[in-house]
Amino acid sequence: MCALRAANPMRVRPTRTGGGTFAAASAYRRAVPATGDLATRVTGYVVLTLDPAVPDVAADYWMHSERFYRAVAGPVADRLGGDLAYRRLAAHPTDADAERALAARVRVLLDEDPALAEELGGRADVADDNVYINYFRGPAYAPDARNADLERLTGLADRAATRPDGRGDEVLVVVPISDRDGAGRIRNLMACLLALRDQTMPSAHYRVTVVEFDDRPRWRGRIEPLVDHYVHVTGHGLFNKSWTFNAGVRHTLGAARTLCLLDADILVDRGFLARNHARFAEHGHDAHLPHTEMLSLDAPASDHLIEERCGRGSADVPLGGARGLLLRDVPGACLWITPELYERVGGFDERYRGWGGEDEDMLYRVASAGSVLQFDDVFVHLAHRRPAMRREDGQPFNAHVPVGTWTGEQGYGGLDRPARVTGTDE
Repeated sequence: MCALRAANPMRVRPTRTGGGTFAAASAYRRAVPATGDLATRVTGYVVLTLDPAVPDVAADYWMHSERFYRAVAGPVADRLGGDLAYRRLAAHPTDADAERALAARVRVLLDEDPALAEELGGRADVADDNVYINYFRGPAYAPDARNADLERLTGLADRAATRPDGRGDEVLVVVPISDRDGAGRIRNLMACLLALRDQTMPSAHYRVTVVEFDDRPRWRGRIEPLVDHYVHVTGHGLFNKSWTFNAGVRHTLGAARTLCLLDADILVDRGFLARNHARFAEHGHDAHLPHTEMLSLDAPASDHLIEERCGRGSADVPLGGARGLLLRDVPGACLWITPELYERVGGFDERYRGWGGEDEDMLYRVASAGSVLQFDDVFVHLAHRRPAMRREDGQPFNAHVPVGTWTGEQGYGGLDRPARVTGTDE
């Protein structure tokens, strides 16, 4: 999949303004001060080889990137593998203090061996340009952030200002949710919704719809005060994100000029809606991905950035206190699209259930039917317990779905059940 994305068969046109290497890309640019120290970069690649969360975050990204990680980290393991600092990080790869200790040892090693420093610098440059999962830790990261749990978010929501009624004819934001056990997604959704209430775009110009997939409207009481529309679809078994998006668009579109289809775990900045809505007029396209990079935060960084954005009211999502895995060219998380193109492609393919595939499928069909751009924002993804990513037999959940074949002719977005295509549903 990474090789296909690198070849850009979907014809998504980038509008990047960043530097030539991934290390100089936007997440690093926007953290103050910037982190360009070679020892820090090299130690980051050691973390990527040691942390078991890296293969889990995106299997195809890991398969493409692993050899580049090891090209940088291998010489460090050869020289310092027996060192206490290395062994401590190997035992605790998410320990920021252990990481800093190893970075200090690597810095000494590179100062003592300029030839090794030159070699690793070259390898890191190559890796920066090729990996699809990088590592990021802002200079102000601390693992002792205030716990931004559901109780904390509920308190913030209770104090949030009410939104004036408006037609919201400029933008409709649709956010799906399924959280049967309160394992983090409802907390993340509430943070997402609080950030969407705090926007430079006048509140009368946009509306927010949340569609809950569950056997009952489990979180309606928490969600409804923060949104313009709450929709419940009776869902059992694996989450059907495609159906929830389609139901939200189909039943709450109104006269909106643009659609923002946003995952519930994304924490946006204050200018998010105004900036992305304006991009349509500036560039004349039909759809776009706002982001080139997505920073998948660890739990302490999630707590910290929720508190900064939703508790303290920061206009931005300050990356200086962040830590996580930096994913490149993620096809999901958010899609901005005109209602006309959404209707033309028949919305998302409702045959996709469980994790994976629906975003790539939608992007493939959208780019075949209209013009699609990609901008270089950094998206911040809040931590939650990861869902199962494959079936019990090891196969992807949606391997049976033929990519790019959905047309919507059979209908989409009904409230009673997902649409079906004869011969391809399981």
